[in-house]
Amino acid sequence: METSRLQAIRTRMVKLAAAAVALIVLGVITLAPDGRREGSAPSDLVSFRPDGTILMALPGVASPVLEVYEDYQCPYCRDFEQLNGGTARDWAAQGKVALVIHPFTVFGENSGVTRDNSRRALMASLCVTDPRKWLAYHDELYAHQPEETREGGFAVEELVRYAKGVGLAEEEFAACLNSDKTSARADALSKLAFTRGVQGTPTIRLDGRDLDWTKPWAAPVQQA
Repeated sequence: METSRLQAIRTRMVKLAAAAVALIVLGVITLAPDGRREGSAPSDLVSFRPDGTILMALPGVASPVLEVYEDYQCPYCRDFEQLNGGTARDWAAQGKVALVIHPFTVFGENSGVTRDNSRRALMASLCVTDPRKWLAYHDELYAHQPEETREGGFAVEELVRYAKGVGLAEEEFAACLNSDKTSARADALSKLAFTRGVQGTPTIRLDGRDLDWTKPWAAPVQQA
């Protein structure tokens, strides 16, 4: 039953991507000037927004808005990061987009250990208080993504170890990870994604229009 439900989520997500306007919309990005600052890197451009989402943009760049809705336990989200995540960050560093990353838990209450794993990882990402280290921790979560149905995946001790690895204070991080306040923030962030009509992960939108993330973006943009 659990496997069938997870497959249903994946199928819905793939159909959404297939129906997207995809690479035609991406042509808008090529019209934006390259505003890269000398020596700027994606991690230097990260800031935390009040709603819990993450903004990556050069100062003054507010559009077009490229949104990434992701779940750290979702294998397709890991695929997106490997295929187009770097390109999205490059566009942000070049001033071509304002990149907004929206981590949340897509799995419902009946998803058992899969939801539990996802939610622990989401809470951990919310405990990264240094924006310059957020991307590094984000990448650690995907690098160590467990099987969806593995009980105890993204264990607390592992999440704390990843935090130490990117230079975060262990005790402070662990306290945050076990906080009711962090738990409430995670739930609010997930609720926000659903109120915006997100039904599967990853969902990628450019100025509100869904994009096909399953094909490399770099080549078509370079050829435009």
